[in-house]
Amino acid sequence: MSQSKKLIPRRRFREFGGAGEWQTNKLSAMAEFSKGNGYSKNDLREYGIPIILYGRLYTKYETIIKSVDTFVEKRTNSAVFSTGVEVVVPASGETSEDIARASFIEQSDLIIGGDLNILKPRTRINSVFLALSLSNGNQRKELIKRAQGKTVVHIHNSDLKEVNLNFPIKSEQTKIGEFFKKLDNLINTQQKKLEKAKTLKSAYLREMFPNEGELKPRLRFTGFNISWKEKKLEEITKTTIGEFVIKTKQNPNSPYPVYNGGISYTGFYDEFNNEANKIVISARGANAGFINIVRNRYWAGNSCYSINIINNTLLSIDYLFYSLKRNQHFFTQNQQAANIPSVSKKEVETFTVLLTNITEQTKIGNFFKLLDDKIALEQKKLAKLKNIKQAYLNEMFI
Repeated sequence: MSQSKKLIPRRRFREFGGAGEWQTNKLSAMAEFSKGNGYSKNDLREYGIPIILYGRLYTKYETIIKSVDTFVEKRTNSAVFSTGVEVVVPASGETSEDIARASFIEQSDLIIGGDLNILKPRTRINSVFLALSLSNGNQRKELIKRAQGKTVVHIHNSDLKEVNLNFPIKSEQTKIGEFFKKLDNLINTQQKKLEKAKTLKSAYLREMFPNEGELKPRLRFTGFNISWKEKKLEEITKTTIGEFVIKTKQNPNSPYPVYNGGISYTGFYDEFNNEANKIVISARGANAGFINIVRNRYWAGNSCYSINIINNTLLSIDYLFYSLKRNQHFFTQNQQAANIPSVSKKEVETFTVLLTNITEQTKIGNFFKLLDDKIALEQKKLAKLKNIKQAYLNEMFI
């Protein structure tokens, strides 16, 4: 790929380096326009004819829609069916950024629901390339500018027709489309690996801890058969509330993360008030009851409980963390205090956990930590692929 100037993208496939500048034309000359018809999410059924509704472009956006898992009964002869060439753009949304996106429907014989603008590219334009163009670069900026409305914004086919499309020769469009298809396939494969790892962890969390009313788990490491014992957290740990965060001591270059009622750390602090390897629970706010484990020294704010183990020879911190995470729902089903969700210190201290001996605890804790490491690795790979895709989108479109 080569460098850019004027109507040439910054990054280009080598074989098109001498193909010259891209062309520009109104979308009205490049595609035929129509609209989806009827149907809403209230019409969905478990089985029937596959349908794409405009909400999918928000909740499960894809450049290429290969298949759908939503169905309806055909009720009129006015239903609009895909033929495998259509590009759809939402006709309404909450913000102009929401509707500045397009998807190519690769599947034929799929009903296209209402509130979707339909573009059928003429022979000079590749469908995948068109969907990518409308979702990126100058074309996306034009969509955002043309979307109108206050509470709900709209964009009509008449607006889309006025968008200026930048495009190269058809063979280059096709190559660009195929390139991003491969990237999307890699991303989808990686997404499935991540989901599989998360599903596996959830299954083991259900099986490797006793269910309510039981003292033995269904699944155990070989050699362990003793019944587990019930203990309240206050019998085996000490729970403390953090201290007020002084803003002047917060510094992005400071070494100690601040935990103060959020899902993760909210900044960095010059000082620490807790040693490493403690469990934190959000005391109040939108994330009240959320549980985390902190591996390094940290500052606990006044909306954060810290749980410290009394005797490390009897209780594993990793085991306790996963035991509590398994019961996350208990802490997040919190009470309301002055309209602010909160979890009281007493609720934390009187929560009952089930304990086995320290050897089995350690094995369980290490096992789930390895699973979390696996999940983190898969998430990192997925994020890297998405960043690569975004970088290419930024450089391969004008």
